[in-house]
Amino acid sequence: MDAKLNVVVAGYSSFSWALIKELRGRLGGGKLYFVLPERQQALEAGLLEGVVAVHGEIANTEVLDQLDLEHCHTFIGSSREEQANILCALYAKNSGARHVYARLFDAKLMPLLESVGITPLQTSHTAAAFTAISILKPSVAELVSLTRGQFDLEEIRAADYPELIGCRLGNLEGENLNIIAVDQGGKVWLGYNTVVQEDAMLIIIYDKRIKKQLRQELRYVAMEAARRSKAAGGQCGR
Repeated sequence: MDAKLNVVVAGYSSFSWALIKELRGRLGGGKLYFVLPERQQALEAGLLEGVVAVHGEIANTEVLDQLDLEHCHTFIGSSREEQANILCALYAKNSGARHVYARLFDAKLMPLLESVGITPLQTSHTAAAFTAISILKPSVAELVSLTRGQFDLEEIRAADYPELIGCRLGNLEGENLNIIAVDQGGKVWLGYNTVVQEDAMLIIIYDKRIKKQLRQELRYVAMEAARRSKAAGGQCGR
């Protein structure tokens, strides 16, 4: 991740607020801009530590020009208005923003945006976490793309699942889920032999059908990992 990661979230929606929550305090000294059309919304957002709130319409070039788009790492047009999302994303792309996303509701427009280097966003309940992980952890961006369709992606604290602590990443997979990466010690680890520490964040891909049984499935995966580890002379879990 860049030492300073400037991100712009443009537009009011529940998705935008969820994305701000996911990103706030995690940009390594970079700025998190939140563009909102109503003054009261901007005042509310401005009270959040680590958020630079900007009042204005997201398709207004005078507003967008305040955001230093030439040095913007990631720009997300994320309002409830598809046309405004597309217009501001195009402007950000032309102004030099490095990674540009636009929230869409009409899937037919996806190939058009992709053809000009803009990543379309879907509006599922996991979209905010999906987008945040793509921004914050580019080393797993390709793996994150696998979550579309049948799979969801989630980031969890290893401390919430003590059975997983001490396990090797390469052993943490099952029929319905895989733990694909570990974020610990300031780095994202993908290697088979990476050992899960208590302060780690785990990035999980899992079949949507097991969402309600996710904790149970994780414990089963941990038990299997512990069994394999013990057979190899190691130890897994506390």
